[in-house]
Amino acid sequence: MFKAATLALLLGAAAPLCAVAGDAASTQQIMKEYKSSIQNQIADIDYKRKQIVEAAMGLDAKEGEAFWPVYNSYRTEADKLSKDAIALLLDYAKAYNSGSVDDATAKKLQEQMLDLQEDRQELKEKYVERVAKEVSPKRSLRWLQIENQLDAISLLANTREVPLVE
Repeated sequence: MFKAATLALLLGAAAPLCAVAGDAASTQQIMKEYKSSIQNQIADIDYKRKQIVEAAMGLDAKEGEAFWPVYNSYRTEADKLSKDAIALLLDYAKAYNSGSVDDATAKKLQEQMLDLQEDRQELKEKYVERVAKEVSPKRSLRWLQIENQLDAISLLANTREVPLVE
């Protein structure tokens, strides 16, 4: 149904990774090979994300002074999880392009996906508390709403063309 080319479109900068079904390269090798391209895309996304957060938060100078260091710390930790998500997607692409995803691989990928979701939730909880303490609970809720919307958009954009496992 879906060809490797469809999955490659999803991966953007990592497109050459999926072109060869028999590629035996590890995810770490692939990430290293395309690290610069992937990092540039992540930096572009982060820049746009920060602009959206800045516009949507509407912080005054005092609030901004308290908020931005916390936000930057959050994004640093969130970026690590984003890299884990890319690695997971590449692992899935490799398995999918091999012809079929066996039960053992499916179980492993499923566990990794759920662990990643749990890690994201824990990170948000940690930083919601910090923003509430440093700025205010009201601003913290607003930031969480914005962050959840941006995460939903990002998730859809990054996964809408990922073929479902068969």
